[in-house]
Amino acid sequence: MKFSLVALIVGTAVASKASLEDYQVFESLSVAPTPWVLQGDGKVDADQSFKLRVHLKNRNIAKFQQQVLDVSTPDHPSYGRHLSQLEINNFIAPPKESYDLTLEWLESMGLAGKSTVENDWVILDGTIGDAEKLLQTEYQLFENTETGKTTVRVLEYSIPAALHAYVDIIAPTIKFSTPSPQISTIVKDFEAPDIKFAASSVADVHDGLDVVACNSSITPDCIKALYKFKHFRGSRRNGNEIALAGFLEEYAQHDDLAQFLATYEPTANGSDFKEVLINGGLNLQDSVSGPQSIGEANLDIQYGLALAYPTPSTYYSTGGRPPETTPNEVDNEPYLEFLTYLLKLDKIPQTISISYGDGEWTVPESYAHTVCDLFAQVAARGVSVLVSSGDSGSGSNCNVTDPGTLLYTPAFPASCPFVTAVGATYHVVPEIAVSFSGGGFSNYFPRPSYQDAAVSSYLANHANATFKQYYNQSGRAYPDVSAQGVYFHTILSGSDKLLSGTSASSPAFAGVVALLNCDRISNGLPPFGLLNPWLYSKASSALTDIVGGKGSGCAAQIPGSGFPAVVGWDPVTGLGTPDFKKLRLASTGIES
Repeated sequence: MKFSLVALIVGTAVASKASLEDYQVFESLSVAPTPWVLQGDGKVDADQSFKLRVHLKNRNIAKFQQQVLDVSTPDHPSYGRHLSQLEINNFIAPPKESYDLTLEWLESMGLAGKSTVENDWVILDGTIGDAEKLLQTEYQLFENTETGKTTVRVLEYSIPAALHAYVDIIAPTIKFSTPSPQISTIVKDFEAPDIKFAASSVADVHDGLDVVACNSSITPDCIKALYKFKHFRGSRRNGNEIALAGFLEEYAQHDDLAQFLATYEPTANGSDFKEVLINGGLNLQDSVSGPQSIGEANLDIQYGLALAYPTPSTYYSTGGRPPETTPNEVDNEPYLEFLTYLLKLDKIPQTISISYGDGEWTVPESYAHTVCDLFAQVAARGVSVLVSSGDSGSGSNCNVTDPGTLLYTPAFPASCPFVTAVGATYHVVPEIAVSFSGGGFSNYFPRPSYQDAAVSSYLANHANATFKQYYNQSGRAYPDVSAQGVYFHTILSGSDKLLSGTSASSPAFAGVVALLNCDRISNGLPPFGLLNPWLYSKASSALTDIVGGKGSGCAAQIPGSGFPAVVGWDPVTGLGTPDFKKLRLASTGIES
């Protein structure tokens, strides 16, 4: 709920003027992270419109995270008892004094009339000059030397010392990273390694899998047959929904979806998705700049809708434009806008797929924790969020911060323990780990209890001791699961293209989860919410273990790096790929 700051400031305790004038540095960077450099003199227009978000520290966050795990853990007395947003807010709301002091600070700067409060966020809708005055800093224009994109950021900012105990992040400030789609639009981008496949019989896989065709390229029919839900039909009327998240001006095309369904999923002919625009997001249908602006969106919606059919589907397009030099330069704080929007809804789709990611080290730790806590709130509402694990294996560049220090580079938000990270496989009989499939160990988040046994077993029995020094063995490990991720037939501007990436794997697995949620709801059970505790316990034997192939690494810096697929959980394919019939039995006790 949004409130005017002017209305809320009446009746608050008055802090001493001196306490609000005693500014101290809150966050800083010594230099802009590679590949960002100051553009020219870096000057920006102080009168340019600018939205600044101040997040107040939540109370009881550790207890709340444990509660999320409790309601998501089979056999726990609280399993399935998801929370309302009111219950969440009452549990974690910042203390009253944090609102009082923050609002007095804004009032003292003459910015109360431009500010609003949304739950634990204070939002200043003003100008760059307002933000500079408030934070005692100077915003500058930086350019990404790899992409040519520009963004307005600071290297250091300050707030009153009295507020340091109450604020955890202010954005946008020092976060330079921009998520990218985990996708490849060119067939030649992926070359299969020379693996001698074990002899297999078509009879090993049921539901009419066309092994020859599906070993070459993927259609919805391949996914349904391989993962054994070709003959399962969900409901469009029991309240179950699936959503695909879109950022960075990726536009899902209705006409392309219609052609895709007519070609590859005729049972869903005539179906379409609902589009929801967030923070000025768009979903243009005529003025797109080419396949790059629709590739990710079309891949997501075509497979998410087709595989989950007849589940109603929504495409969320989140915009975000800090001041830039040209209308086409795009930068985003996507997760803050997207997740805070979701949490204001009375009902959130029970399954959400996100096919975007950053290198974890490019994201300020304070930002990552705040976003991950928002994912925890979404999970507490009974929502399963699936995220692509990344397309750089264990990391293509191991010089993450210090040129003298080599480390594998985990991905975010895949490293958040409150999402389900999805890696990639290819070939169908047998399935093999794809070299680009992202995986590793977080440097920001500790290993959650739900995966402790599986990951400890991997580290003790399979991890190569030579490479253990390059990753945080006690960190949250990912991916959790995997699915096909190579050569997905996708319609782009009327043409049939083959797309690859964990961007394909996430909506593919999400389609399976949406149908499982549908089955649960139709049988009087609550939706899963956070999937992971169930996946690592009741469902672990319902997943097909992948034991062939190896993820890539930063071979130029650390020869031989990258994780191989092994028996049990591994940091390239997780617990494995879905077997719908077994998962359904583990979920509802119903045999297909």
